Amino acid sequence: MKKLSTLLIMLSMSATAYSEGSPWLPADDTTTLSLSFTSGSTEDFFIGETSTNLGGDLEGTFVWLNASYGYDDIWAFDARAGYATTQFESNPEEQSDFADTSIGVSYQFINEFEADNGLPTISARLGYTFGGDYETDLIDAIGDGASGVDLSLLLGKSVTPELSVFSDLSYRQRNNGVADGVKFLVGGYYTSPIPRLGFQLSVAGVRTDSDVNIGDPGFGVEQFSQTDRDSDWVIAGANYGLENGIGLGFSYSSVINGKNVADSDIATFNLSYTF
Repeated sequence: MKKLSTLLIMLSMSATAYSEGSPWLPADDTTTLSLSFTSGSTEDFFIGETSTNLGGDLEGTFVWLNASYGYDDIWAFDARAGYATTQFESNPEEQSDFADTSIGVSYQFINEFEADNGLPTISARLGYTFGGDYETDLIDAIGDGASGVDLSLLLGKSVTPELSVFSDLSYRQRNNGVADGVKFLVGGYYTSPIPRLGFQLSVAGVRTDSDVNIGDPGFGVEQFSQTDRDSDWVIAGANYGLENGIGLGFSYSSVINGKNVADSDIATFNLSYTF
């Protein structure tokens, strides 16, 4: 159970890499609150599948408040809300508003630490996202401004006392003409010899189902949120957990391939408290 507690504390700190949840649910009657600060800046944007210089900086900062609660051994609940500021150098008006809000419920089918059958920990999450009330017809839009359902299958396995691996396969459905999408993530977590210090490395991707591309004949700015947005990411992070339930985390994410998305790097700092 000590190994499970370490995984829960460490993986709760990386909002970028594990935004859909964790297969290892919070312990019974345990709450985790976390505050994440995410910042990114780039001059490049994938126009269609071609990375193109925009001629000016595209910047964004997000502050997220995340909460999760372990109801019992197999059920958990989570919620997330945030505020964002974005700006494109060619647009004199800064965009500032509340970002999308989400809630979710997770169910754990198998707990590897309780079932001695060699299978990984397997959980599923059903969530709902409420689209924010911000402008979407801008290259620096805070988000898609659409609501819908998220369904995720989450797997994790402790391979050795030091190494754990995990994966996330998620389906996203949205309204307002925003394309449905699939997200996938595979990663590993290494617990270092230094107590409560761990490192994480993941690869992730997003695939959407749309025929709209930036730069196509007839494309208009009102279609920004409806474009076919594909991307592949590499995510690295480090986490440190204090004995009093406080955790510190940092992750760095980089786009390695994309379509109709910013060609950017993103840094995330995270502070969490479990009680």
